[in-house]
Amino acid sequence: MLKYKRVNIVAPQAGSDNLVDMIAGMAGKNRHIVSIACNAYPTNYLRVYRDAEQIVDCDCVNLTDEAPWLPMDLPLAEGQQVKVGIYAPENYTLTFQITIGYTETG
Repeated sequence: MLKYKRVNIVAPQAGSDNLVDMIAGMAGKNRHIVSIACNAYPTNYLRVYRDAEQIVDCDCVNLTDEAPWLPMDLPLAEGQQVKVGIYAPENYTLTFQITIGYTETG
């Protein structure tokens, strides 16, 4: 079954990113992230980490109204943690919404 999860993230200070926990691998659950989307603000970067490994570093302007979802193929093993966030090169007073699509079996 395809599920969705959303978080709100306040834009970080210029030159830094603001990461939050999104989803984790669990015992008895096979989770697999298949897509991600966020607000399309130019020069801000969507970032995704699985544990300490950076998986996504994408300019948000690439996620447009016509193609808002970035396809992914990211399985999560038990105990693996996914963090998502925004990197901002300038100061903004924005709140970003980041949404993932994932499957879960088990």
